[in-house]
Amino acid sequence: MKVTSGHKLISSDDYRKIENVPVNLKCDTHGKKFDLYCKTHDVAICVAYYPSLHRDCSDVIISLDEAAESAKKSTALDDLEDSIKVALENIKHFINNRNVAMKNFEIEEQSVRKSISEMRANINKHLDKLEKKMLDELSDRYGNCKSKYGKVQKHLNETETEIKLLQEQTSQLKRVGSDLQVFLGTCQINKLIHNEVQSIKSMTSTLQDYKIGIEIHQGIISLLENVDNF
Repeated sequence: MKVTSGHKLISSDDYRKIENVPVNLKCDTHGKKFDLYCKTHDVAICVAYYPSLHRDCSDVIISLDEAAESAKKSTALDDLEDSIKVALENIKHFINNRNVAMKNFEIEEQSVRKSISEMRANINKHLDKLEKKMLDELSDRYGNCKSKYGKVQKHLNETETEIKLLQEQTSQLKRVGSDLQVFLGTCQINKLIHNEVQSIKSMTSTLQDYKIGIEIHQGIISLLENVDNF
């Protein structure tokens, strides 16, 4: 194979890599090949652009081949590589920065989640204590009042039994007793009945119906109705 002087052969793999490099060799406006280069505007132009937009740049217009000569050794390529390197370093820095920020954000989210759970647990614990305290107090008061009801009920039942017994005795006197027995028995039973009645009156005069209820603390009502967050 003969290699022409001034030309350099490249492998097909390298050529395919170059094909993927986004280098535009034609003018987007006119569709013509770039032939010239304006040093003032630092831009490659086609012949159609020269008279229309660069007529005052005749002293700084050179051929594109001349401008591209030794491009691989130019400082422009070095500057481009440096710019790309700096851009990548900056991007890497910001990626790391965002990763750290996201990690910190996740830690904060977990911390807030934990705080909410702990607050809920503390509220539940406090409400459990309040519930126990109130139920214990309720049991004490209920037991007290129930005991008083029971004592009155027991006394009334005993009195009822006594009076029924006197009633039965009175009936027996009436059926089989002599006049003397009826006379004396009537007087004696009357006194007993009077005593029982007076006892009942004395006891019932101080009777009261107990009421039981609850008044919810305003703070609890406010918590249920007005508190939307911790």
